[in-house]
Amino acid sequence: MLIEDGKGTGYKARVDSGNRLHISSVSETASVHAVREGDAYNLNTGNISFSAAGTLLYLKNNEDRDLFIESIAFGAGSASTSDIGELTIKSNISGGDLISDATAIPINQNRNIGSSKTLTATAYIGKSSGTSTGGSDVLFVYTSSASRALVTVNLIIKKGSNIAIIYDPKLSSGSVKAYVAAICYLVSPDSAD
Repeated sequence: MLIEDGKGTGYKARVDSGNRLHISSVSETASVHAVREGDAYNLNTGNISFSAAGTLLYLKNNEDRDLFIESIAFGAGSASTSDIGELTIKSNISGGDLISDATAIPINQNRNIGSSKTLTATAYIGKSSGTSTGGSDVLFVYTSSASRALVTVNLIIKKGSNIAIIYDPKLSSGSVKAYVAAICYLVSPDSAD
């Protein structure tokens, strides 16, 4: 039996005297593959001023494919705090002004700068004293002012499902600017369940 290339060029696979098949391959992560295919996105709230606990981000997947949230980038400016700040990710919230105010995020960018693909998702920014109702806590992270963190989360959002990110800066006075970004990609159709 011969192993020939399927493009009709007549190339055949090489097998050496040790019965080893010679191949040349390129390996890449699912994330890098998604970037190359134009299926990776940065969803960013930009700066939001907080004087109290509130909401940062609402993200609902409207794609037919799963949306994989690889990591969350969070940053906060200097603030007068009474304790360590808290970031909570909730799944499948059902209401609150995070949804009803419907303010689109300012940055929804394909990570393949040459790609014309866009993400079909509902993504809103939150606000100081913003509300969300329902849902379940998925992840809890401590934060501090005057810092930036990149948190690996590895979450999958199925079509029709959502996440909300809630922020409590634990301010003792004044206000603080903060942002969050979801670094995500659509799962390749051939690797989906």
